[in-house]
Amino acid sequence: MAVFAERAQLLLSESERIKQYIHSLSANALSQPSACSQWQVQDVVAHLISVAETYASNLSRGLQGDNTPPAGRLPAGQSNAASSADSIAQRSIGMRQSLGDQLLATFDTTNDHLNRLLSSLRPEAQQTPCYHPGGIVAAQQFMDLRLKELALHEWDIRAGLEPHARLSAASYPAILDTISESIASGSLRWAFWSGPTHASPVRYRFLVKGPGPRQPDLVVDGNTLRMEDAGQAQPDVTFRCDTETYILLVYGRLDLNTAITAGRLVVEGDRDLAMAFGQWFRGI
Repeated sequence: MAVFAERAQLLLSESERIKQYIHSLSANALSQPSACSQWQVQDVVAHLISVAETYASNLSRGLQGDNTPPAGRLPAGQSNAASSADSIAQRSIGMRQSLGDQLLATFDTTNDHLNRLLSSLRPEAQQTPCYHPGGIVAAQQFMDLRLKELALHEWDIRAGLEPHARLSAASYPAILDTISESIASGSLRWAFWSGPTHASPVRYRFLVKGPGPRQPDLVVDGNTLRMEDAGQAQPDVTFRCDTETYILLVYGRLDLNTAITAGRLVVEGDRDLAMAFGQWFRGI
C-alpha cells in the first residue's frame, strides 16, 4: 500500500511537471523531429493522449468486470512492439492532425482523467484484472506503465530539442519494475523484436551502477527472450553502464556506438554479438 501511495503521488507530480514543460514549447518546437523516428514532438504528445485514453478505458472496463479486448484489438498477449509499431505511429499522427490546436488542452484533460482513476483505486480493486494488448494486467500496474510512458516520451521530446536530454530519475523504480514484468508494454518481452537468430543462445549481462534490473542477464534464444539471474554461465557480452543508459539501451533509444564513444557504456566480450544487441531492442 505504501508503494502504491508513493507511486500515485509521483504520478501526479511528474504529470504536472511534464505538462508545464510541454505547454512551454513554442509552435515551432512542437513541429520539430523528436527522438522517435518519423514522429514530430507534437506526435509524441498525441501518443501520450492516445495511451491515456486507452489506459483509462481499459481500467474502467476492468473495474466493471470486463477484461475482453476492445473492438478492433487482438486478445491480450498477442501484441508486442514489433506488431504494434506501425499502427501506433499511424494512430498518433492521425490524432495530432485531427486535434489541431486542441492538442495541448486534450493532453491536459485525458492525463488528468487517467490520474484521477488511478489515484482513486481502493486496495481491494488494485489487483483487478484488466485488458492490455500485451497481456492481462492488475489495475494498479497502469500506474507504473503510465510513469514509464511519461518518462520515456518526455526524453523523446527533449532529445529532439536539447543537446543533453536526461531521463527522469524519479521514475527509475517504476520503469525498472515495468521492464522486469513479463507482460504489457514496457516489459522486455514487449520490447523484444525477433530477428536473425544464432546457432546458440546469446547471453548479455548488465552490470549497472545504481538501480538495475532484478535479473541482470538477458538471454536471446532463437526468437525468444528471457531474463535470468547471473549464475555460473559465462556471458557472451557484459555491458557496464549506469541506470539511465541501461533503460535507454533496452528501449532502443541509445545507439551502442554512440554510448561507447560518449563513455556511457563499457563493453566486454564478443564485439559482434554486442553490436547485434540493437537488432533485438529497437524501441517503438
